[in-house]
Amino acid sequence: MATAPPAPTPSNTKLDRLERVTDLVLVLLETQQPLTLDAIAHQVPGYPAEHAARRQAFERDKRLLRDEGIPVLTERLPGNEQYGYRIDRDQFYLPDLALEPDEQVALHLAVAGVHLGDPSGRDALLKLGATGLGDVRPIASMVPTPALIDLFEAVRTKATAAFSYRTGRDRRVAPLGLWFRFGHWYLVAWDLDSSAVRTFRVDRIEGDVTRGEAASAEGVVPEGEGAVDVEAALPDEPWDTEAANPVEMRILVDALEARRVADQVGEDKVMVRHEDGSIELVVAVSSFASIRSWVLGLADHASVLEPEAFRDELVAWLTALTEPETATEAEAPTDGRSDGAEKVVTAASDEGRTGAAGSPRSAPGAETSRRLRRLLAVIGWLAQVGEAPIAEVSKRFGMSEQELVAELELAACCGTPPYTPDTLMEIEVSETSVRAFLPKEYGRPRPLTPAEGFAVAASARLLLAVPGSDDDALARALAKLDAALGSHAAVGLDVDAPGFLGAVREATEAGRSVEIDYLSGSRDELTTRVVDPVQVMTIDGHWYLDGWCHRAGDMRRFRVDRIIAVRDAPTTGSGPGSGSSDEVESSGASGASGATGVPREPRARPLEEMFVPGPGAVEVHVRLGPSAQWVPESVPVRTVTRDGDGRITDVVLDVAGMAWFERLLLQLGPAARVVRPAELTGLAADAARRVLARYQ
Repeated sequence: MATAPPAPTPSNTKLDRLERVTDLVLVLLETQQPLTLDAIAHQVPGYPAEHAARRQAFERDKRLLRDEGIPVLTERLPGNEQYGYRIDRDQFYLPDLALEPDEQVALHLAVAGVHLGDPSGRDALLKLGATGLGDVRPIASMVPTPALIDLFEAVRTKATAAFSYRTGRDRRVAPLGLWFRFGHWYLVAWDLDSSAVRTFRVDRIEGDVTRGEAASAEGVVPEGEGAVDVEAALPDEPWDTEAANPVEMRILVDALEARRVADQVGEDKVMVRHEDGSIELVVAVSSFASIRSWVLGLADHASVLEPEAFRDELVAWLTALTEPETATEAEAPTDGRSDGAEKVVTAASDEGRTGAAGSPRSAPGAETSRRLRRLLAVIGWLAQVGEAPIAEVSKRFGMSEQELVAELELAACCGTPPYTPDTLMEIEVSETSVRAFLPKEYGRPRPLTPAEGFAVAASARLLLAVPGSDDDALARALAKLDAALGSHAAVGLDVDAPGFLGAVREATEAGRSVEIDYLSGSRDELTTRVVDPVQVMTIDGHWYLDGWCHRAGDMRRFRVDRIIAVRDAPTTGSGPGSGSSDEVESSGASGASGATGVPREPRARPLEEMFVPGPGAVEVHVRLGPSAQWVPESVPVRTVTRDGDGRITDVVLDVAGMAWFERLLLQLGPAARVVRPAELTGLAADAARRVLARYQ
């Protein structure tokens, strides 16, 4: 049984911050009247004696709690200290979702089946009362950026938002909805300055999003007949995102890429099919930067025929890459250092990891937040079950037994004044089990944080959007959750279905080998190979097939939209380890290890292992200009270097496929320059000359 600690703890005694914020939650939850800061400091051990330091410590704790979805209310009071604080008990708990057993299972499997790059989905499941799911293999991956989480919460709470977009233009908007399409997240919003609907690519938002108070956007967006249709405001094509009159553009695509491109843009865009297999497309374009990137992504397999003005602009872009004396925006001191302070971030950190959603708090604050979130989940579950083996609890919440016992012993010292045994949380820990005698209301689900709410809403919608999905239980569970969270209009997703997606999914489910014709994105060549399918998954909007490649004698990952043909595999002449080695087939940054010549049991690669450096990968140092700040968000990089203003100046990445790297450099144009190795400094110029040959 827990014993009472001295109360209150002297201010010069070091107290675990988790104990302080846990006491703060219990005190603010228990009080009937708002408490002033002085009253809080008297009742909650651990706050400094000096008033300014006490205020700073409390403000940090209050922010931490609010970030965790705990509704700390600020109320005006009479007297010198004009504000008091309390936790709204009605908002502290979610309303009863009344989920049926099949709805609970469907929702839990959906969240567990989508990799989001952090534990938000798992934390949400624990809050919603998930029961032993065991290991669930993810079938989708979609890692959100910090801006996406803030915008989701702004849509959900009907709050205004402000951010810097693209080249530093400040925007003030009333967010209306988020939608995933063409491999990117889009925000549809009412622009408060132009009083018009605007669509923004979320990955082009620079810096932090400033969110207004809840309901601050109410009354500023047209309603009734003039109400905004979020889906109708989305671009029909990735190059149709600007608020401008579209221009028709005619593009010639050669035979090698013709089938894949036609599948991507739609047969209705194909105007002419030539005898040599090439095609002519006509597309409506409002964003010339987007269509330029798309065309250059096809390298020397595509060229612009009309209009002449854009054709000339593209030729000038390419010509500039062939003139090394021409100054570029990526120029910097030749010693590899930028002006001012320089910060190097490894790929293992939040800033260096592609798509990672970093926390705005300091590392100690983030750690306390994580521990509090987990401790409250443990307490809530123990309030329901009363007693459980320590081994079971540690496994359920992803903790070591030693760590669990330490946190439970800390929790047993938390409570409300006067911190006598009858006012502490009654938790008994033995060598093998834990018993808790806690109020039943502690077991009610608590509100989700913005990241947790997004994790549930996006995961469920993603799986429902997968072609062929017909999960009625998941749809019913999502409807109930949307009603409780107010997230119905916040998130939408479109999941493309490449032409051979059905064939490879069917072969995977049947355990049947297939022969595929594959257009490699890293080598820019068409090969035929036999594959034993292992899994099919979607990663950031693209479908991939993992399987044992007989040609390489190892596991490979193939982009399904680059599969040109699928046939039943030959019955002879194949088997694990046969054939010649080939590089990994993925998007080309770098791949899994090459063939070893030793047959291995086919295994599914984790979704987070999107790119794993192979033995043939080359380390490349690239200098970036202001318009290339998006590179670390879209391309796997090893390190990121920033200047004193936080601008990205250099990245280091592993390149296994030179064709892929050539396309990246063509798209970046003057915004990037290869610093080393020396043999690759002319790669962009060589690729540009090859593409220019199509325009002569």
